[in-house]
Amino acid sequence: MPVLHLDLKPKQDDWVELRCHRDNPNDYDSRNLPLAQIADLLERAETDYYTRLPVDYVQTGRRLFDWLDGEAGWLRQACQSVRGEGLILALAVTGGLAHLPWEVLHDGQSFLVERQPGIVPVRWAAQGARVLGPARAAANRALNALLMATSPQGVEPVLDFEAEEGRILAATQRVQMGLEVEESGCLSELGQLVSDYGAGHFDVLHLTGHADQTSDGPRFLTETATGERYEASAADIARELQFQMPRLIFLSGCRTGQAGQTGAVPSLAEALLAQGAGAVLGWGSRCWIRRRRRRLRRCMKN
Repeated sequence: MPVLHLDLKPKQDDWVELRCHRDNPNDYDSRNLPLAQIADLLERAETDYYTRLPVDYVQTGRRLFDWLDGEAGWLRQACQSVRGEGLILALAVTGGLAHLPWEVLHDGQSFLVERQPGIVPVRWAAQGARVLGPARAAANRALNALLMATSPQGVEPVLDFEAEEGRILAATQRVQMGLEVEESGCLSELGQLVSDYGAGHFDVLHLTGHADQTSDGPRFLTETATGERYEASAADIARELQFQMPRLIFLSGCRTGQAGQTGAVPSLAEALLAQGAGAVLGWGSRCWIRRRRRRLRRCMKN
């Protein structure tokens, strides 16, 4: 998909500089946005978005869209001109700006992600001069995915991992895909399995379970070899993957996409990017749906 990069940089106390570019980061358009127009969103992220009963996402998404769009209406024009493959809006944001729910951008008619063709807001972090794009050429083979579910002793509620695996299989039934399941929930076992298959074998890692913000930073609740709780950091995950990351990591756990301390501490997803991951998906808030008490036991291959 074509990519439109949006780089938001705080400028003094009252303004944010927005730089827009396509392929060449040195060939950009620049405009200044008044921070006062969204100051209340920055202050209320914890109560209005990262909460059990958030403010209507449409309302929040429209505020953010209108702020980026400004009086010139450039973003609306860019969205209306999308054809064919759709468009990725790659937003580079830091600090408090990273704490805002850019994923719910709404143009007044629909969320951008609902449009046909789709317009997908993502967060991106530049690595040197490289902009968003594939880390390596696609292999001419079926997609290989790895699923690991974690359920440490004493952590409630126990999630319905079988249903999640079923949804993955249903969503990919028309796609050639090999699904490997690591059943222990233990990072060291995950690392051994990845090592056994060799670097570059797995394209997607789907890590599902509970996660949280702790005093030491964001953590994913994995298991020890004996099933006890182990709070895994991004560095722990990267180390067990031997820093040879799958092209996509999905952290299917609460708050894995949420920055801590009102944006001052990077989210677990962002921390994994800093460890060398190319693309990470995470949840922005808590999931409050209690699921059946069943544990994933079978292993699906191909």
